[in-house]
Amino acid sequence: MLRELWEYLTTPASRTARRLGYVAKAVALGARHRRQRRAWTPHVEAARRFVLDAAAQAAPGRALIAGSGRLIEVPLAELAARFDAVVLADLVHPRAVRRQARRFGNVTLAEIDLTGALDRMEDRGADGVLSPAPPDPIPPDLGRFDFAVSCNLLSQLPLLPLEALERRGVGEAPRAAFARALVTAHLEWLRGCADVAALFTDTERHWLEHGRPVAHNESLWGVPLPPPDLTWAWDIAPRGEEDRRLDLRLTVAAWRNLNA
Repeated sequence: MLRELWEYLTTPASRTARRLGYVAKAVALGARHRRQRRAWTPHVEAARRFVLDAAAQAAPGRALIAGSGRLIEVPLAELAARFDAVVLADLVHPRAVRRQARRFGNVTLAEIDLTGALDRMEDRGADGVLSPAPPDPIPPDLGRFDFAVSCNLLSQLPLLPLEALERRGVGEAPRAAFARALVTAHLEWLRGCADVAALFTDTERHWLEHGRPVAHNESLWGVPLPPPDLTWAWDIAPRGEEDRRLDLRLTVAAWRNLNA
């Protein structure tokens, strides 16, 4: 607990990132990974193999890692060796990630909102009241890349903004429409920013009791995607992590190039 508190207090981040919970989320992710490292290992290894396989299709120029996070699923050393320049893009870059990036002269950090909506969610009118209408997402312009990969980000993009909108009293239907808009905008942005646009994301959540499925739901708010190149399971929350009886397993799907 003290380790997490210290990390929360010392992580460099914008006021928006702190207010909307992104720093707390980054700290919690690191803590969960430490607790569940063994359960996560097959997923982490599959994700890293996939990223390198997808990157092998691209020219060795500029690479973008969207949703670099804590670099858990990112083989940074191999990517830095393959590409002339690597950009790690996320709203929060923990200090451990900053230390890793400094080891490579061709790796830079972009502290940026990949939803393209957070600043306008924080805008207040002349009366000082936050707008109840979810803003249209406008993903950032980071230039052109030879390779880009969205790292387990697509399903996560709407989560904290949706919580903020719910606290503001925004109804379920406009929240769902906003989530679909964020997911759709991210896919269009990813396809447009790189010749080789790779993606991996969870697509389904399965709750299991002693290995028996008891409930499941999809993760992408109904936004369609082509058939994936490969899938794997991620035991993200074994029993006791989120529920005292149930295990949470994700289905992860991966596309080597959405522009193929």
